[in-house]
Amino acid sequence: MTGSAFHGGAVHQLDGHLDDAVHRYHLRVQYEDTDAGGIVYHAQYLAFAERARSAWLRCLGIDQHALLASDRNGFVVRHIDIDFVQAAALSAVLEITTEVMKTGGASVKLRQTITNMQSCHIVARLVVDIGFVNLQSTGVARACRMPQNIRNKLAGGAPA
Repeated sequence: MTGSAFHGGAVHQLDGHLDDAVHRYHLRVQYEDTDAGGIVYHAQYLAFAERARSAWLRCLGIDQHALLASDRNGFVVRHIDIDFVQAAALSAVLEITTEVMKTGGASVKLRQTITNMQSCHIVARLVVDIGFVNLQSTGVARACRMPQNIRNKLAGGAPA
């Protein structure tokens, strides 16, 4: 694959897609995600949801790397509620949906649902509170107001 081909459609495939106000991200459970019995470790669901949130931001045109490099701003998870509904197993294809529940000046609340695409069963439900912060120095993060252009991208279809 050439560099230009990779930067075209292939990247968008890796990041999932936006379906109205819902982001859809797919992955296959790998051996490293599971225990000796082939069941996904509970902590991996958090990693899957994190990957989906990062892909969602890229689909919205929010460049986390550029935010950190230019103004030392970024998103941090403040709180997560997770409900483990059913186990997923090795080789399962999972869909993680991400949708905005509420946006604030320096925060966003998301609903994420992890579904087994083969069985159509919900595997886990998450409610994630994310803050927008300025990373003033290593380990020091202070909440700050999101720029309006970022709030507009996040709020596309969500109540403010």
